[in-house]
Amino acid sequence: MAIRKYPHQPIGVRRIRRRRRSPPSSFSSFTNMPVSCMASLMLFIASIELATSAFMLAASSNISNTKSIMRMTSPSIRKISFDRIRASSPLKQRGSVATSLKYPSAFYSIRSNRHSKKISTDHCRSFFSTSLSMTSSISHNWEQITNHQTSKTVKLFKTIHRANKAKRSDLGLTVAEGVRLVSDILANEESRKLVRRVVISESLLYDGDNADQYQNQLQHWLHVVDEESRQRKAEYSGDGASSSTVPTCSINVGTEKVVDACSGTVTSQGVVALMSIPLPYTPLDNLAVLVDDDKKVDDEMPPFYLILDGLSDPGNVGTLLRTCAASHVTALILLPGSCDVWNPKAVRSAMGASFTVPVLEIGKGGEKEALNQVLDLLERCGVDNDRVFAATMEDAGDKASLAHYGIDFTSKVGGAAVILGREGEGLRGGVRSAIKESRISTVHVPMAPGIESLNAAVCGSVIMFERMRQLLTMTEKD
Repeated sequence: MAIRKYPHQPIGVRRIRRRRRSPPSSFSSFTNMPVSCMASLMLFIASIELATSAFMLAASSNISNTKSIMRMTSPSIRKISFDRIRASSPLKQRGSVATSLKYPSAFYSIRSNRHSKKISTDHCRSFFSTSLSMTSSISHNWEQITNHQTSKTVKLFKTIHRANKAKRSDLGLTVAEGVRLVSDILANEESRKLVRRVVISESLLYDGDNADQYQNQLQHWLHVVDEESRQRKAEYSGDGASSSTVPTCSINVGTEKVVDACSGTVTSQGVVALMSIPLPYTPLDNLAVLVDDDKKVDDEMPPFYLILDGLSDPGNVGTLLRTCAASHVTALILLPGSCDVWNPKAVRSAMGASFTVPVLEIGKGGEKEALNQVLDLLERCGVDNDRVFAATMEDAGDKASLAHYGIDFTSKVGGAAVILGREGEGLRGGVRSAIKESRISTVHVPMAPGIESLNAAVCGSVIMFERMRQLLTMTEKD
């Protein structure tokens, strides 16, 4: 008796064997491949090419941190960190592919299966068909900060924000933040030399598609200052100087939490800069330079000094600094008790003028002693005491308060100076005593009846721009 090969089949039923199809060609296999598998394959090929290029670049330039090089991609895929790609195998999921891409600030998953919508061909082409490029917005010299709790750079920024005036002066550092502010500082040749460190967020650095003109300018000047720092370091190293003493700028790329920790505002704009405080203004040295160069003082613009008598609001101080830069003020002089111009809030309000307008601070002595020191200094610079005007609404002594448009700021006899009092209280006792003794003059801004006073920054700005108007009028007549 014969043993049936397939006992479960009835007798007489012949099993039909299906013929095994021949393997298709490579072209037909690629065209008939599901879109999800095609996307996974293209992603895998792109990651291999990227890793190979990064390895070759690291070997040629002796760079140990290949993660920064792996971010050097074209705008379409430069946000992707391929070292964090988590792609499940298509063979294990039976038609379902889960591809995960790690972006700098968020985690996105693209899941596709037979029940979901197919990925369009244009999307796959625009996402995966880009080639590697060295024209990205990040340099291989820029270090990354990932932990905002243990980073020494973040701790230094926090220390400066919490520091008082004396501590900040001892450190010789201040903080500037904001896309436009940092961009303007880097664009100025003199203030760019004061930048010591810049921390920029990944989202701001890699946001090429939505970047405005200020973000593009910021990225341009970051590369400029990076190149200048490397050249300066090479020059100093050639002279035998230590690399730690070279005045260079370091650029760090951090997460949003890192930049927020370095910022002093509630909502950070994505970039903060560590700045060196400029040296104090020395008017006598500048006057000596003019004499040594055989320049006539009469041919120069008449000097004008703005003196702050205890002004305490950082916003007002920053606004006045910005106005000083716009109206060609010679220098800003601070009497004791005035706000620190290097307060990060004042720096932010000044929009870069803190590093272009000369600042002289009289930090020692009482109110009268400090005022006498300033008056003596101004007299040595060619500004007589009767050309020093205190902004007030009161008439004192034998002289009545002059309207701001009644003062000739273009006089060749000498320059001028204006003293502004603090918010609310006005001028302090030392300046008021000098007014009563007729040692200095007074000035006021006429206003409509019923208005008691103007904001200190507004009052000072009106007077400074009246001087600017007179200078422009004089230039047009000449």
